[in-house]
Parts: sequence; C-alpha cells; structure tokens
Amino acid sequence: MIIFTEQHNIAYACMNSIGNSLILEDMLSEVISTFVSHTEALGGKYILSHPLKKSVVSIESDFNIPDNLCHESEKYTIYPVEPNRSVLDIPIGNEHFLFAFEKGIDVDTYGTIFVSFKTKLATAIEACRSVARLHEINSTSNRQILEAGSKQEATEEMLITQSKMEIMDEMIGMLAHQWRQPITVIGMIANNIILTLIYDEKIDQQELLYDLNVIDQQVHHLSSIISDFHNFFRPTKFPQTVALHEISSDLLTMLESSYKNIGIHLSVESDDDTSFITYKNELMEVFLNILSNAKETLEERHISNPFIRFKSFHKNGIIGFTIQDNAGGIDKDIIDKIFDPYFSTKKGKNGAGLGLYISAVVIEKHFNGSIRANCDENGTIFSISIPKNYNPDITYV
Repeated sequence: MIIFTEQHNIAYACMNSIGNSLILEDMLSEVISTFVSHTEALGGKYILSHPLKKSVVSIESDFNIPDNLCHESEKYTIYPVEPNRSVLDIPIGNEHFLFAFEKGIDVDTYGTIFVSFKTKLATAIEACRSVARLHEINSTSNRQILEAGSKQEATEEMLITQSKMEIMDEMIGMLAHQWRQPITVIGMIANNIILTLIYDEKIDQQELLYDLNVIDQQVHHLSSIISDFHNFFRPTKFPQTVALHEISSDLLTMLESSYKNIGIHLSVESDDDTSFITYKNELMEVFLNILSNAKETLEERHISNPFIRFKSFHKNGIIGFTIQDNAGGIDKDIIDKIFDPYFSTKKGKNGAGLGLYISAVVIEKHFNGSIRANCDENGTIFSISIPKNYNPDITYV
C-alpha cells in the first residue's frame, strides 16, 4: 500500500506539470512522464479511441492497447493484457490515458491518484486545442493574404483582422499563465481533501474551513482575471472616455505577471488623471504589438536585467506615450522600414510583418496621430502622440 505522503507527492508533481506548455503533445508528454517517473508504471500513452485507436503520445516502454476501453462515465478500469501485466485506463471523453504495470502492483491506488486531477487535466487539454485552433486561423489568414497576389490587393480591414488574431494569440497565452497558479492551489487543496476522505482520516473542521476560504479567494481571483481579459476582447464600436492611468493600470494587470515570470521588469508611469476620448481597445492593441516585440527581442538576445518602461503624459492638447526597452536597439539600416507592411525581422519564425504596420495605420489614419521609433545606446524608444480631442469625422474601420 502506498502511504498518504507518497500519494500527495505524486498528485502534486503531476498537477505541477499541467499547463507548462500550450502545445498539446508537449503538455501530455510532460504529464505522462511525470506520472511514470513517480510511480511503478512501465510506460504511458495518450490515445484517441474514435473513430480509430490512435496513439498521440507514448512514453517509456511500449505496450498493447486493450481491445475494449472503458466508457467515459467510468473513473478508471484495470485490464489484464499479458500474464504478468495490467493496463490502467483513465478516460477523458473519447480519449484515454493508459499506463502499464507489472503484476502485483497496487494499480487501484494509482488510478485513484490520477483521477484526483483528471478534471484539471481535461481543462488543460481543451485549452491547448483552443490555442492550436487559433494558430490554424492565423495560418489561414496568412495564406489568404499571400493568395491575394500583391500587397496592394490585401485590404486594410483584412490586415487589421490578422493583427487582432496575433494579439489574441498572445493574450490567450498570458491568460493561461495567470490561471495556472490559482488552479494549482485549488487542485492541491481539493486533492488533499479527497485523499483524506478516501482513507477515512478525520478532517479538522477549522482546517477545512480555512481551505474552503482559500478556494473561495482563488475563485474570486480567477473571476477578476476573466473580467480583465473579457473587457479587452470585447469589440468597441463607439469611442469612450479613458483616463491615462486607466490604460497604464490595465496593461500592468494583463502583462506584469507573465513578464515577471520570464525575468522582464515591466514598469508603467502615469501620474496624470487626464481623460480623453478614444477607441480604447484599438489603442491597447497598438501598445501590445510594441510590447510583444520588445519582449521577444529581450528574450532572443538574452539581455541582462531586461526592462520595458511604459509612460503616458498630456501636454499642449496632445496625449503622448513612450515605450522604451534595453534590448540593444534596431539596426539603423532597417529602422525606417519597420512600419512597412510585411516587413519583419523574425526570419523563419511566425512574424508576418503586420503588427507595426497596423499600429501605424491605427495611430496615423484612424487617430490622426503619429508614431515613430528611435534608438539610444541601450535600446529602442517608441513614441506615440494623438490629439486629446476626438474628431467625429475620423472613424475606425
């Protein structure tokens, strides 16, 4: 019999491995590898059972898939597959986690442990597939643009849609990151309570009340995160009044956690309560395009003590913003081209060369403002200015 502490360690290690990657195969491989390494399993698989049995991921020793797999309503089933082996089958919808064990192993306990974090795992699998679908939409948009035959034939509306999809891709990754910690906390607490009940151990009422309060706090935190990102994804058909400090606060809420996780210090400065009328989400997309480029460059160049500084101000009827990094700057031979359509420095990567071009279109044509980039000895400074007073004759497409 596996002792309680070992069960807890196995469950904790597996839950910690969930969500480390938004690529389905990578995430599944990490979860299965973690479970196999912490148990007596010979190997593990994740398979699709409909319409044909197909292995998506296979880790360690190979083994035969049972002819008949259990129904999705069952927690798990154990099948004898050879005289000295058995297979643990945990269903998730029409898909299955399978693990092979030698005869004499306490497979039931391992099944119970795996089921304790099954719901969280199912959510993570669906999140990975949602990201994959979004990447496919992006690829389709890229192909449509290329098939148009020339840059001139691709309309601004189509390019703006493509740019929005790229930003959404980035934001989904940030949302997944911010969800991971509270979900892990909730999962650990729930797992501890479940295992305690399974082995008929007495639950202290005060400890249970404390754990439930922690879960309630984490649920409220998750709800707050959803609200923040929902406001960003909501389309805005009409201009709205926005305060400078509100923009800075929203950027910090959405980005600070994920940037901090990769070692980048993001600071925002806006002590101005000035309000102005604008299309807030479109303006935020411009900032996110520039910030995303800076983040990627800082990571690629392995800059020591990387930082990004966002500042906003109001002067002489002009609303101004600067975004500064210490990523080493942009080569002087190409800095004049970075706002051109389809120009990208991300050779061989996912750069379509649309982000800064669309940012220039939004700022210059739709907001009647200006955007420029300059370099100093440390990095790049983007400067954006737009009129404080909204012009009703300027409409956003």
